[in-house]
Amino acid sequence: MKKILSLCVVLCLFLAFLPNTSAARNYDPIIKVGLSYDSNALVAANLQNVSGMDTGYTFGYFDEDREFVSTYEVEDENKITVLKNTNLWLSGNTYSDTPLANYNDMVCAYCLQIDEYFEELDDALDVIDEVEDADYDAYLCYTPGGYRVRIGQYINGEAANEMIDEVSEAIGWDVERRVPNGTCYTVVVTGTSDILYQFDMLGEYPLGIMPKSEQTWFKGYMYYGGFEYNRVSGNNINVINVIGLTDYVKGVIPYEVSPSWPVEAQKAQALCAKSYTVNNVNKHRAKGFDLCNTTDCQVYYGTNKATEVSDGAVEDVDGLFVVYDGKICQTYYHASSGGYTEDAGNIWGKDIPYLKAVEDTYLESTRPFSFTITLDEISWILQNKGYITKDVTDLYVSKYSDVGNVLALTVELEDGSTKTFTGDRARTALNSTTLGYTVGSHRYTINGDTGERTVNINGKPVALSDLYAQGDGRNAEELDFDDGPVALTARGIEEVTITEPQRQEHKKGEYTITGTGSGHNIGLSQEGAKSMANAGFDYEEIIEFYFTGAEVDYYDPN
Repeated sequence: MKKILSLCVVLCLFLAFLPNTSAARNYDPIIKVGLSYDSNALVAANLQNVSGMDTGYTFGYFDEDREFVSTYEVEDENKITVLKNTNLWLSGNTYSDTPLANYNDMVCAYCLQIDEYFEELDDALDVIDEVEDADYDAYLCYTPGGYRVRIGQYINGEAANEMIDEVSEAIGWDVERRVPNGTCYTVVVTGTSDILYQFDMLGEYPLGIMPKSEQTWFKGYMYYGGFEYNRVSGNNINVINVIGLTDYVKGVIPYEVSPSWPVEAQKAQALCAKSYTVNNVNKHRAKGFDLCNTTDCQVYYGTNKATEVSDGAVEDVDGLFVVYDGKICQTYYHASSGGYTEDAGNIWGKDIPYLKAVEDTYLESTRPFSFTITLDEISWILQNKGYITKDVTDLYVSKYSDVGNVLALTVELEDGSTKTFTGDRARTALNSTTLGYTVGSHRYTINGDTGERTVNINGKPVALSDLYAQGDGRNAEELDFDDGPVALTARGIEEVTITEPQRQEHKKGEYTITGTGSGHNIGLSQEGAKSMANAGFDYEEIIEFYFTGAEVDYYDPN
């Protein structure tokens, strides 16, 4: 018996120290993603249940823990519209906050409300029935003090005031005038002035809506999850998708890479998207959400392009992240390295141990680019961006990295001074949508410049990257550079001379910029991941190739 008890104690201790993989595998935080905001904020935001799914919506708000708190629901409505609280003119299904010459209806923002709060929803609904029995339109509003019953729609305060005595006498309740404000939301049946619900927490919480259908249409795209509506400073409505990480990533993958790509490449992309998301929660906190839906964060347009393969790729890496030293990595990625990724420290000024330059060995599509630009055009671009005020007289690459990526781009100005662009601006300074010029990546040359630093060995120039290839394929750690540049040759370690690429002559003020790649050259190369998957590598091998020293593992935030 003692032996059995001892074994039980040992077993319990063993189990106690096992990692909680169940909790780790279920790590699926709630993310807030901006869908329409800033200049794209809306006067009216439509929602529609996806055909074939449940209809109806639950209204309420998301609390501090992003848990949804329900305050009211409608069962049978399929199409609803959230409006800001102001007078709106309706033409067809379009609501306008400026008067229209031709309109078929109005949603008026002034109303009456019963001068009493109701703690219980059923009590408020009973009063609404009483008001409607007296032939007045009534609807529910949720406020910090409880439920309010509001009555009618009036175009201005004077029109509302004229009805106070009549309505109060007819329904047997004291009523008061209520004016529009910048924290109230009105929900109507789309294309009508029929108010279903109002929400006014006086800015404490924005309106939240949970559709009863699994997916919901918004502006032509289908989304999982719920929606939050944020009237910042009383302006138009920001629309935010509130969604679990896994479902969010299902709406990222088909837009960041093609759903037709090899599944292992899609899994690698899913891991990058998940890890990036966790590290960038609250990136747009000032706007009321975590991430936007553009390339500034990650492209996200819901489920329209999702397939069983892309969804399956996300589900296959459930609970997994890219991890380095016990922490989730900053998994930056770009379309194509053009041949070599780059050290994050060289581009962004901060060394990150797992974001190191990697030769994109298996890359099949380098995305070449080339254009010829004049001095006048260079001057115009840089002056319009506010970088310079004088005209440019020369342009050249002033620094390359050891793997041949551009780290510094210099222009000479008419007064003899120079302006040098480093980091990201070495890639983006000359980009112009107006003129149609784009420097695709940091991997480019000007007028045939080699883009490589070289060493002279026995009178013959040899690229540094070729020397590194004789090491471990990424660096030359076995070579000691403390006493000056050296190389490992057949005769042993020899001192060598490093030379910068020579600037090439240009003609008549024209410069031809030629390069390969697309993006910032940091982290995972999407085209490279696709090529590796085609070559038979799995997602873990792809991740470990691009993120030096990192691994794929489960993560428990606790």
